Amino acid sequence: MRKMKKVAALLLVMIMTLSMMACSSGAAGDAEKEEDTDTVSNETVEESGNEEDKGAVVNVDTQAAASGNEYVMQKAPSEYKVFCYWPAPDTFFDSYCLEGIEAFEAQYGVDVEWMVGTDWTQDIENQSVEAMAASGYDLFMILSADSSGANSLYKELRDNGCHVINYCNKVDDPAQCEAMFSSDNSVNAYASAKELCERMGGEGKIIHVLENLNDVNTKIRQEAVEKAVAEYPGITICQTVADITTVDEGYEKVTDAIASNPDATGMICCAGTASKGVANALADYYGSNPDANHIYCATMDQAEEVLAGIKKGQIDYTVAQNGWAMGYVSALSLCMLDDGWVPVTDGQFIDTGYIFIDQNNVDTWQSDIEAAATELIASLETKWFKQP
Repeated sequence: MRKMKKVAALLLVMIMTLSMMACSSGAAGDAEKEEDTDTVSNETVEESGNEEDKGAVVNVDTQAAASGNEYVMQKAPSEYKVFCYWPAPDTFFDSYCLEGIEAFEAQYGVDVEWMVGTDWTQDIENQSVEAMAASGYDLFMILSADSSGANSLYKELRDNGCHVINYCNKVDDPAQCEAMFSSDNSVNAYASAKELCERMGGEGKIIHVLENLNDVNTKIRQEAVEKAVAEYPGITICQTVADITTVDEGYEKVTDAIASNPDATGMICCAGTASKGVANALADYYGSNPDANHIYCATMDQAEEVLAGIKKGQIDYTVAQNGWAMGYVSALSLCMLDDGWVPVTDGQFIDTGYIFIDQNNVDTWQSDIEAAATELIASLETKWFKQP
């Protein structure tokens, strides 16, 4: 099981005692003066997942991918103060993004401090990030809890000399971060729903499975799926199963939805944790009803449960995002920015892409993810960043 790098609760309290945060080494010294050892605990935010959550491992030859690039770090690895924030426990960070971050650490020797927060709220994100800035961190990769509200935080950080990369989703225009690395969640959800409708022959009823409604990505994907389904007059969404935060909760809600909709012929889920619940529910459903009619099913991400469901024919396909690339390239880009490189366009969105995994490539999909990551690394200096 991976152990989270400890971020003491002290850092969450600092923001209560500092009226202004500062992204400098001086701020770190000021923060130490504010420490009250009698009242501050050393509790940490727990990591949400473990090694058993992971699908097959992605391995990218990063040295070969960057062989044509010029960037060389200008400081000792310990001088890069990188902090990564994810708002709440979630399979995607543990199983995919963190893998890329660790590959970056292993290659460059830079220690990336990271925290998984407690809730999908911008206020908690602000407090957590501002506390780390006050302690001396100045390179931030952040999944925005709110696509609008995060911009205020990003502007504050950059006004105080920090660099900011938004990863795994997009913020509203004009984006106040230097770049965004993510799959386009609206595009991949829309494409998945279109594919499902085509496989259903343009007719039938769909159970739509959603995750945490406080997650901005959930709302974006919901709208995209509904837009795609609306293009098929013969298909309707018979039930929306919402606000799933754990695998067990997903299993229970999906099992109930299947029982309540015996005429459903399709199911779509555009989030990783809920997709594991879907896979488990379908495995039990077909196990108990071997002669049941097939429910066309689309999921998200490549957890072992999902891949097993594809191999058994219980899940038709899953949408795999390039979480490895989001983690690796976000951390690398922050170091480039710290060494004077600048984005070609401030606030630029850099699409990390997605692929479909079905029975045709269920045993070979890693090569497609690795190829996309390699291409992205190689393009950093030709398309996205430049020396001043």
